[in-house]
Amino acid sequence: MLRRSHIGSPYNHDMRFETRNAEDVHKDALAAALAEHERVRAIALRAYELNELREAQERLRLQALQEEERVRIETERAKEECRLREIENKKKQIPVPAPRVKTPPPRAPSPPPPAVQAPAAPAPAAQAPKPQVPAAQKLTAQPNNQLPKPTSKPTSPADQTPPQKAPQPQQSSVTTVQPPSKEQTKPAPTQLAPSASKKPPHILADVDRYTEIHQSLKKLRATIVNEGKQNLPFKKKTGEMRRAIRTSMGQLTGEKGSNKQPMAKIVAVLKESFQVGSPGVDPSIFMVSKPGPSQQDVRNNGDELPMLFIYLLNQFAKAVVAQFVDEAGVSPKAAEPIGIVVASIFSNPELGWRGHSLIDILMAKMRVACPVLWGIRGSERTEEGRARLGWKKDDEGNWIPEQVHVTRMTGLGAGYAAISLRDFSKSRNENPWPPWHYWRAMASITSTPPSEASSTQYVVLKSMVENYEQRFLGFYGNAALAALRIALVDFPGRAVERSAASSALAVLADKLKRDKGLDLMS
Repeated sequence: MLRRSHIGSPYNHDMRFETRNAEDVHKDALAAALAEHERVRAIALRAYELNELREAQERLRLQALQEEERVRIETERAKEECRLREIENKKKQIPVPAPRVKTPPPRAPSPPPPAVQAPAAPAPAAQAPKPQVPAAQKLTAQPNNQLPKPTSKPTSPADQTPPQKAPQPQQSSVTTVQPPSKEQTKPAPTQLAPSASKKPPHILADVDRYTEIHQSLKKLRATIVNEGKQNLPFKKKTGEMRRAIRTSMGQLTGEKGSNKQPMAKIVAVLKESFQVGSPGVDPSIFMVSKPGPSQQDVRNNGDELPMLFIYLLNQFAKAVVAQFVDEAGVSPKAAEPIGIVVASIFSNPELGWRGHSLIDILMAKMRVACPVLWGIRGSERTEEGRARLGWKKDDEGNWIPEQVHVTRMTGLGAGYAAISLRDFSKSRNENPWPPWHYWRAMASITSTPPSEASSTQYVVLKSMVENYEQRFLGFYGNAALAALRIALVDFPGRAVERSAASSALAVLADKLKRDKGLDLMS
């Protein structure tokens, strides 16, 4: 067989090489060319792979450098934020409350002076001068011996002293004053100051009623627990239904159409509670006002609802608040799918009572978690003020960090907007929490005097407006535009002390102008 070394140059046309055109020669030449091609190709592929590895290594090196730079910048920024936060905390250290002094008991009224006995037969010239008795004359001059109205500032009943007897005149000819009756000896009723007799105008109505509903829900939970101790199958079924609701709430996402299955599961569990045997309870205990029986053909028109149904509705409301805090606090846009589910559940006629929604159960929890939405004010520098603002404590009894509190309030504010700014114009059901609740909450915050404004209010107001300004404008038009100007320009502009929360609220106005062309400055 010929080998490659036997083949001469293609230009060497030696006539003596008679087998130069033989088939074997051509096959051998093609095989040699293919081998050379494969060798060159393998070298090229190897070089290509090495080059790819070098480029990938370089990219990883650059990414590592960029990541290190980012971490360094983030660390420096975090240190700077901690330093600024420490400076702010030093400015607003919570003073230790002084020990309370016990209120001394009220002093007993001084006994009336003893009556002075007149002489048996005094001479006119030797009589002592008559004491002036203008008070006695004034009392006798009024009809029915009524006490005169006080002209000074009204005082509390504890500060008033019972009326004393007027001095008796010495002459028998002077008309004596009869002792006042038992009714007259009582202090006159005084009108309390407006702050004591009724709530300030900035605190929304029914705020105390929601607190009562929250306490009633706690008692209901204790009753369910006791019922489960006596009935183990009931306890097991209750636990399964409660976990099903929580699991379904955790499956909510922002993708369109992805929440139908979790929502259907929640509705099915709530409807199933009507079939499980449980004692009945008056639903009006968990509502702000008691509706009368509906004249229309509606579901649940009786006097009671199953206790298990109210309990599961309470668990649903609890899961909603937890989702607002955990998810919407980090990403406020995550409140939107939760708000859709809330509106769907509480507007369902089959899950109401006498044609009315039971959304007061959820609002009772929102009232306790975020009191600012109901006009409650307080100072973040005092223990009592923090408690009024909904600042939570940890398991050890210490206040949670400020950033954790801000995250909670952000999620709850965005969640409230997601619930109240829902359009029911194309729905057959009635809106369980109409938009005027949103307007009222915003007004209660923006009407706060600068000296009483808190960072919590700024945070809640910002989360209520951000991502929902277009929907608010769609409901109220020019009135909403004026309200946004007050909320984002005037209210933070009046702040006595500039803080990160008030500055962020003011920056939101610039952001709306830059991104959406909404100019609130003009």
